[in-house]
Amino acid sequence: MSRTTRGLAAAAAGLLLLAGGTAGAAAGPTLTKPVQATKDDLNPGRTYSSPNFAVDPSDPQVIVGAFAELRTRRCGLIRTTDGGETWTRIDPSQSSPSPSSYPNCNSNPRGTFQAQPAFGRDGALYMALDGWDTQDGGVGGNPSIVVSKSINLGDTWTPVVARDNRGKTGEQQEADRPVTGIAVDRKSGSSDIIYVGASRRSPGFSGANALPNQPIVIVSTDGGKTFGEPVDLSAQAYADAGARANAFKSTTTVPNSTTTTAPAGTRAATQDQAANFGGFGPSMTVDDKGTVYAAWPVTYANLNPRPAGALLVSKSTDKGKTWTTTTVTAYDFKIGSFVTAVWSPKGGPQGTLHVVSDGTENPNIAGNTDIYYYRSTDGGKTWTERKNVTDDNPKDLYGQVYPNIAVAPDGRVDIAFFDTRNDPGTRSNDVYLTSSSDNGTTWSKNVRITDRSIDRKIGVFANNADVNAPPGLAATKAFTLVAWDDTRNGDAVGQAQDIYSANVQYAEIGGGSSSAAKVALAGVVGLLLVGLALLVVSMLSRRGGNGPAGTKPGQTTPAKKAKVG
Repeated sequence: MSRTTRGLAAAAAGLLLLAGGTAGAAAGPTLTKPVQATKDDLNPGRTYSSPNFAVDPSDPQVIVGAFAELRTRRCGLIRTTDGGETWTRIDPSQSSPSPSSYPNCNSNPRGTFQAQPAFGRDGALYMALDGWDTQDGGVGGNPSIVVSKSINLGDTWTPVVARDNRGKTGEQQEADRPVTGIAVDRKSGSSDIIYVGASRRSPGFSGANALPNQPIVIVSTDGGKTFGEPVDLSAQAYADAGARANAFKSTTTVPNSTTTTAPAGTRAATQDQAANFGGFGPSMTVDDKGTVYAAWPVTYANLNPRPAGALLVSKSTDKGKTWTTTTVTAYDFKIGSFVTAVWSPKGGPQGTLHVVSDGTENPNIAGNTDIYYYRSTDGGKTWTERKNVTDDNPKDLYGQVYPNIAVAPDGRVDIAFFDTRNDPGTRSNDVYLTSSSDNGTTWSKNVRITDRSIDRKIGVFANNADVNAPPGLAATKAFTLVAWDDTRNGDAVGQAQDIYSANVQYAEIGGGSSSAAKVALAGVVGLLLVGLALLVVSMLSRRGGNGPAGTKPGQTTPAKKAKVG
């Protein structure tokens, strides 16, 4: 047998071993080349936010992403039906989730943008977002909450003004921005139950009577046709004097800039009251029994000195009417405003709540933030200690911010975040990913997803605008889809900012059950190559000839993919 024939035979045997699914057969994950999801928009001033993803429960290849085009302040949708290989951008000017009287969605002059998508039953797609027009005070004014429904993956929308704040003045003024979470209970009752979280601001209260941001939830029990009054999670959590006492016991405090004595009768003069405790908007998730969870970071008003931050999770078993709240972290931690929660049926009889946040153990060092993970396997009653999942050298004082978390059907947990470790000057950043295959007990090394650092001197992420959002993240059994806002096509004049995405693909050949999954498709291709290789081996053995130059039997991974890890 010639050297070429022996090589072909060995390759064929190797492919057969992979296809057979024997122990150790699964190859490591691979990373695809980034894809520009917004390449059809040629406007030089285009400015897209990172998207928020939702995976179609009936087909993991179908993923939608809600975005804001920050130049026009309109929200829209990108979607893929092939797991992120190709994208369709649905132009908000052609099909908008916003009603014509509330056309704008981006409402933060500085801070977070998030439009939130989620799938319901029977293919229904919902998107929760802010809604406003010029009469509402413009960016940073008096936005309302809109929830829109589509039954054709965003080609058309039926919007509902779920919380109407138009025309409110004085102490009635209410600015519900940004919308920070959506969760849909697809199993309870005859219609989808929709939970939407937002951060409520009350500009009619100021000075010594100011109100902090409040984490609110609005609920629909009729598939998004109508919504109830907002529930302030912080009001229920801090109605208990014991909860307030825990905050006041904090050994880590932050002095306020105000040193004058508060006027009698004001909230500042009576600090120990629930009205001085609030929180940023919650991230929402629902378990398989219809219990809804909301994770939110604490904030304050009128407290001098202020207690350190903490992370809380509120829980409701009666469709959002009443809530119980547990403390995830002690009041000894500077936690960021980006918190994401997701529930998984894995990990025990009650499943697992997975929560991620950014934060810092060193609040006196500017820009030194890390990514922290928390877990509960008893319905939120108790929590693990916070775990730093970043693996850079702590002495380097890099910044990791804006995390997102997702769980695959097989229980794999993924966390993506922005990271400055490749640019200590923090004028550029990258997207990194870490994963856990043991329900959050241990985590993989951080893997760089972006193929080049993102220049933040271009665009609005940090360039005198600071409009940002976590990387988009969607986890399926076969692959994890990651997306981010990227300025590689921009310059100092146009400031263009696009959406790019990449896949981390997991080799589960022989064990996968989804015929649509990319890895299963790779397995089919591999089997075809096995047959071809064996045929060539047989022919060459008979003829004693050599195979064609450049033949690469067994190459099941696309040529443009780079090995992860």
